[in-house]
Amino acid sequence: MPWYVFALVDAVPSGPKGRGLSGPLALRPVPGGFAVLERRADVPPVALGSLKRHHDVLTRLASRVPAIIPVRFGTLLDEDAIEERLGERDAEIADAFAAVRDRVQFTWRRKSPAAASRVTGTGTDGHGVKGGARASGTDYLRRAARAAKPAVPPAWRGLRSGLLRMIVAERYQPAAGAVPESLYHLVARDAAAQYRARASALRQAAPQLRLTGPWPPFAFVPEML
Repeated sequence: MPWYVFALVDAVPSGPKGRGLSGPLALRPVPGGFAVLERRADVPPVALGSLKRHHDVLTRLASRVPAIIPVRFGTLLDEDAIEERLGERDAEIADAFAAVRDRVQFTWRRKSPAAASRVTGTGTDGHGVKGGARASGTDYLRRAARAAKPAVPPAWRGLRSGLLRMIVAERYQPAAGAVPESLYHLVARDAAAQYRARASALRQAAPQLRLTGPWPPFAFVPEML
């Protein structure tokens, strides 16, 4: 029977491993740590209940290890596939763990018609980059890089300046379909309470913003599996 993979962690979680979606969690050694998984015959349905249970497992694990790399929902693999995908990636996994160790994510959301108008659509190459016969290769690569890592718009400037000293890393995501404009902050775990207190004060002047967290560092890890 294959394994349903929840995350990679850099240490054995403290306390009991607990349960996954429907069965007990297990640990499997991988480069630099362990995969947290559950025996399962099939991929769970993409339903609110399954998504919430998956998220709850990740949140519980994140509170019990120094570093976690969440794995996307629905990842079902046999042992050979896990070994093949993670083999010879020791350095990449170590770097990912180092980037998020003892850190948590806060997520800001903002509904904005202006942001929605910037969503990739007709006339782009799938990366949000407008095509054109006259665009040089260098121009194309520069635009593709900007689309892959979009700049934070000026509208977020006041919020960011008030939190800057506590932000370890930042990622901005333009609005896309039903998903509102988002700003992700990576914050040291021992500064999370201070960040939330400061953020709550700043939010009073910006009621259109919504803050959630602390969460596992979903937006700051590469896809490993």
